[in-house]
Amino acid sequence: MASHDCQAAPVIVVSPKKVHNVTGARVYLSCEVKAVPTPVITWRKGCWGSQSRKGVELPEELPGGRANMAAQVQGGPSQHGGTGWVLIDRLMKEDEGVYQCHTTNMAGEGHADGSITVLQQNKSKKEALVLAWDSPA
Repeated sequence: MASHDCQAAPVIVVSPKKVHNVTGARVYLSCEVKAVPTPVITWRKGCWGSQSRKGVELPEELPGGRANMAAQVQGGPSQHGGTGWVLIDRLMKEDEGVYQCHTTNMAGEGHADGSITVLQQNKSKKEALVLAWDSPA
């Protein structure tokens, strides 16, 4: 008798990118996953076993109670797939780091990393540009 139990561990078909933006901006990272059965997608900030002044740290599950952050998952675009996003509104220097798309199902797990680099917005240049536009030629 043939078995109808087809299973495939999650495969990330579109990985999160490396994003560079300025403080105050809105940014997002996304990843697309295929697996049978349909996978669960979660987001984490940080790396397993990364070193800090406090010692070895574990990744932070997102959104983790952050007021400026949202994480969302949607099925598709393929039948046994999903797409996950993490959206950060009003980007701050503390948001900088490695972000991991983590996916699991009963056949296995996978992950892919993206990153966000936060650049300080140079207010003096912005103000100078506004002044230049306001002054008559």
